[in-house]
Amino acid sequence: MKRILHISKYYLPNYGGIEQVAYDIVSGLKDEYEQMVICFNHEKGSNKDYFNDILVHRVGYLIKIASQAMSLKYYFILRKIILDFKPDIIYIHLPNPLITFYLLFCDLKNKKIIIHWHSDIIDQKYLKLLYKPIQNIVLNIANIIYVTSPDYKNESNDLKKYFNKIKILPNVVNEDKFILKEKNITNINRIKQIYGEKILFFLGRHIPYKGIEYIIKAAPFINKKAKIIIAGDGPLTLKLKEMAKGMDNIIFLGKITNEEVKEYMHSAYLFLFPSITKNEAFGVAMAEALYCGVATVGFKIKGSGVNWVNQDGITGFMVENRNLNQFIEKINILIENEELRNNFSHNAKKWIAQNFKKDLVINQLKYDLNNLF
Repeated sequence: MKRILHISKYYLPNYGGIEQVAYDIVSGLKDEYEQMVICFNHEKGSNKDYFNDILVHRVGYLIKIASQAMSLKYYFILRKIILDFKPDIIYIHLPNPLITFYLLFCDLKNKKIIIHWHSDIIDQKYLKLLYKPIQNIVLNIANIIYVTSPDYKNESNDLKKYFNKIKILPNVVNEDKFILKEKNITNINRIKQIYGEKILFFLGRHIPYKGIEYIIKAAPFINKKAKIIIAGDGPLTLKLKEMAKGMDNIIFLGKITNEEVKEYMHSAYLFLFPSITKNEAFGVAMAEALYCGVATVGFKIKGSGVNWVNQDGITGFMVENRNLNQFIEKINILIENEELRNNFSHNAKKWIAQNFKKDLVINQLKYDLNNLF
């Protein structure tokens, strides 16, 4: 049985988009490969544990600089794991600048290198300038570079020299996450009784690139049949609540459980996805909404996979970036035209089933890995 060492910034149960993708890959390959995971710990101490029967090394850090956890200890643990575990494949999720640097000083002889490219480095321009030579060395030695959408393959300046190595591996929608039990159906009916049938739902962290302020700016001009429900939290929550003060068509739920996520997704009439920068590289929450048959309205982002995940005019609408008037117009069109919304809903379910279901994505990955040897 071949061995894979997975390198993720963090790992479940510490939840995040990349963490979920890493877990979906590890769990999908579980029966065919011996696997191990190394990541940073969310706490400063280091520990090892088994998550879904896979050994996870969680390395503590000293400080964070530009969102990068810093730890010299990580290098020595990584190096020892590679020497002792002897992986045939090293599968690293990027961006992860410090660990990419450490990897170059480990024994990579006779090892296949897989890069899962989630995003370019967008905001930390000085860090990117320092990191780019290291990044290019790793890209040069990589056997496969996975990107999550055709848009990222075609538009990323960082990857242009490595076009022949790039394969598209979309983030998956895990169907098990959205299986409805009798209790869930009862709660869905209760949610619709409280808020009505025209629920406009947002789910995500309250951070600048999510563009949540555009939902609040749009709220006074949205058809009064609708209720806007904003789930999640983050550093902008208090500011957003202050912006929404006095607007009786906006409800802030705060952080919600996985059970509540599927109940609100299945309750929603529309999903709102107003992200505004390429920091939003794919849009997992949007793909999950489409899986549930919830037509989506969002902003186009040049070079981001969001424009591919939500097919404009087919599964929902994607409007000019930051164009508030278009955003409001398309939301109101779908509130007033249930036939069009239902058509989008049907298309959304079909689109996700054909492109983003876990079995499809994992089978493609298995095929690629088997052909490495």
